Amino acid sequence: MAKEKLNLGVIGCGRIAQAAHFPAVQKAKKIELAAVFDPSALLAKGAGLRLGVPAYTDQHEFLQADIDAVLIAIPDRFHVPVSIAALNAGKHVLVEKPVAVSTAEAAMLIEIVDRSGLQLQVGSMKRYDPGIARAHDVIADGGIGRILSARCWYRVMSELRPPIEATLFPALLVDQDVRNRETALKAANRKSHLLATHGIHTFDLMRFLLGDFAVPAATMAVDGADHSWHGIATTDAGAAASFEITASVHAEWTEGFQIYGSRGHISAEIPFPFSRGASRVRIFNAAESAYEEPVFGDTDPYKLQLEAFAAAILEGRPVEPTARDGLRALEIVETVNSLTAWQEPDQRISA
Repeated sequence: MAKEKLNLGVIGCGRIAQAAHFPAVQKAKKIELAAVFDPSALLAKGAGLRLGVPAYTDQHEFLQADIDAVLIAIPDRFHVPVSIAALNAGKHVLVEKPVAVSTAEAAMLIEIVDRSGLQLQVGSMKRYDPGIARAHDVIADGGIGRILSARCWYRVMSELRPPIEATLFPALLVDQDVRNRETALKAANRKSHLLATHGIHTFDLMRFLLGDFAVPAATMAVDGADHSWHGIATTDAGAAASFEITASVHAEWTEGFQIYGSRGHISAEIPFPFSRGASRVRIFNAAESAYEEPVFGDTDPYKLQLEAFAAAILEGRPVEPTARDGLRALEIVETVNSLTAWQEPDQRISA
């Protein structure tokens, strides 16, 4: 594509778009925000006024606008149909994770992407956290040797989350009818929603750092609205790994990983994503008995993933992560769901 900037349209003007994507689009290099779309007139027109771009409430009209690509930030159940509509309109796609609501849906989407000749990137933005990217590069270069053991965790705040988000978020436009509907739908299928929304971050991160893996065993605990999954994994390269996904914990946010190799160790503390900070990574070199603790300046993973998406499209390179990466992460979600299917929410922890 012989252009200096990618004309981007954003589909969905709700919470995640306002809190993460709109600020990222406004700062990102090689991106020009060209239009926004939302079926809610309140959200579309409000976002358009704030951002100074045309706003659409009709998807067909929006897709006919002068845009090269779309960022899709809407509820999960719409990811595939709207991605297909955008691809059919000749637009490249950056779609929020999870790429689909099922592996069957994801597989269908991959077929359409392959036929289209266009690119689709999944919004697993943690790959663009510079601390995590540094850890990935060290592992890929053999910097800590052969991986033997890994542990990954992701624990979402309960009571602390609303006030912290209120501090970090800009003032949000809210369509209360939309919010009420989406809240009710999430509550009705809370177990699968939480694992797909939160667990997919951990599973994609594990694949990014460790390579592909199988999950032979997992268990789950439930107490009211709180769910916790623990599992073990074996990587294709023979490493042993474990994971925890808890939504929610009555404590501070905590997310991270510890990876031990034959020549060193990498650990990371991953911040609450809306803080836009880089992970605090420590890399131990056993031969030198020394730690490296890199410090980064440009640390907004939402902005960095957009810049990587734009650069790939403009330069004709493959995007990352792809729809196939999204499919594989969903396969792991479905495996964990099947392994814990017998542990239904009525089997609660005793008070």
